[in-house]
Amino acid sequence: MQIIPLTANTAARLERLFPEHPPIAIRLWAILDGVIQGRLLVDEPDCPRRAFIVDVTENHVYLGGALNALLIQQAFTILGACQPLVVCLWPGDPLLSMLPGEQDYAGVAIDFSERSPQVDLNRLAVIPAGYELRQIDAAYARAVPEFDYYVKMFGSLQGAVEHMIGYYLAQGEKIACEAVAAPLARDVAEIGVETQPGFQQKGLASALCAYVIRKCEAQGYRTFWNASEQNTASVALARKLGLRREQRMTVLAWPAMEAT
Repeated sequence: MQIIPLTANTAARLERLFPEHPPIAIRLWAILDGVIQGRLLVDEPDCPRRAFIVDVTENHVYLGGALNALLIQQAFTILGACQPLVVCLWPGDPLLSMLPGEQDYAGVAIDFSERSPQVDLNRLAVIPAGYELRQIDAAYARAVPEFDYYVKMFGSLQGAVEHMIGYYLAQGEKIACEAVAAPLARDVAEIGVETQPGFQQKGLASALCAYVIRKCEAQGYRTFWNASEQNTASVALARKLGLRREQRMTVLAWPAMEAT
């Protein structure tokens, strides 16, 4: 098996190997479309029949082609030498029985792949008094260390700023809350939000997310949300914003292998 660059020609041949709607499908689509960064491991570089695509920001591995336990173990040995690995699969997927043992995490996450138009975003997208709404720009990206997540996702700071819909709330010079739609792929926008300590439980996340989702829908994007089942605050916020069509997945994770 060999790690190779992901080109447009390779992506076109690879897509048929993967399920049409795997868990967190937007990340796979975004990698195949060249929107965000990914790593590609294949059995045959010229004509792949089995492939493993890794989302480098979340370490999520997408498995494609006719696989067995031995091939998956070989792939994990190669990929896991560089990073931890995460696999998300729908319950009952035959691949679950082929995955290596010794995971260091097992849990459940939820994909929310539709939003109800009956939930009025205009009612929710009211910015509380005392906060200023600002669009994420390069200056913000350079000043906020956590923005490195998106730099890694897109491969550059400029690429991240240009290929997302992102806003934040500030109280004076303090950043209170950030909401981002990224990646954007195949008319779908993935929503992420983070509220800083000291600003939680003030309604900032719901107001800012409603504002960002409204922006996305105005540009023709459907919104997507993913949350760990244990993250009850994120699950509750998704439902408050009208996200629905909940699909639960099994999440398994392996630590990076130590160099020998």
